[in-house]
Amino acid sequence: MTISSISTGTDLNGATASLLGAATTASQATAATSGVPAFLSTADQRIQTDLSVTTAQISNFGAIQSALSDNQAAAQAMTTLSSAATSADATTALGNFFNTFNAAISAATTASAASGTGTAADRATGIVQDLKSALTTDPSIEDAMQKLGLTIQPDGSLAQNPQQFANSLAADPSGTLAAMALIGGKVDAVTGNELASGGAVSAALATLNAKSTTLTAEQSAVQSLEQTMATVDASDPFTSTDSSSSLITAEDPYTSTAATSASNLTSSVYSAGVAAYQSNMPIA
Repeated sequence: MTISSISTGTDLNGATASLLGAATTASQATAATSGVPAFLSTADQRIQTDLSVTTAQISNFGAIQSALSDNQAAAQAMTTLSSAATSADATTALGNFFNTFNAAISAATTASAASGTGTAADRATGIVQDLKSALTTDPSIEDAMQKLGLTIQPDGSLAQNPQQFANSLAADPSGTLAAMALIGGKVDAVTGNELASGGAVSAALATLNAKSTTLTAEQSAVQSLEQTMATVDASDPFTSTDSSSSLITAEDPYTSTAATSASNLTSSVYSAGVAAYQSNMPIA
């Protein structure tokens, strides 16, 4: 974000006008009336928006983690079916795999569509692509998919022809179980990579949690400054009741200790506010 025409003077209203330009929103006008610089209120709002988006994406990746874990378990179950497995056993195993695979695709797709989340959304897109590729890039896998009546849709989800699976199971039970084991082993490996330490899920969550911590600290600092400025305004620091000095006039507002302190506070608040407003760390 580019901030233009920032004044270095000590006048707070002038600095605020330089920072935000001629346009003044109703909320900014309210902030100015309350003694809180408009740019601080704007920074607070921006941080809250970023924090809300980040928190939602953390939840999204929690859902991805759970869905991938379920899909990995279902994939592993398909690799352990023995020759003694019944048609019902095989059908249940494939049904669990089908449902959990699609749930993982759905969770990752939701996270990939989250706007303003940068690399986290990209990681979610990568998870969809990895799951899709696991079932489309190997001719032997494609043959196994056909035997099980499974096809990959453009969005990465699975579709199934139950009758084709039933026919394969009746005509070639061992070949069908072998096809299930092949597909299960492939998806087990892919989901394991995504869930591993340093994999897409853990990397995204680490970045998102760090971002949330940073944003929370920024918001706390800005809100503290807002409260301080509101307090300073309420106490009217530009007047002095010291019996040894006369009432401070508008022409000479910096002749008392109170006014000088307020001026220093204004300068520090302005600097901190600009830093918060300029802060545009990439969202994870």
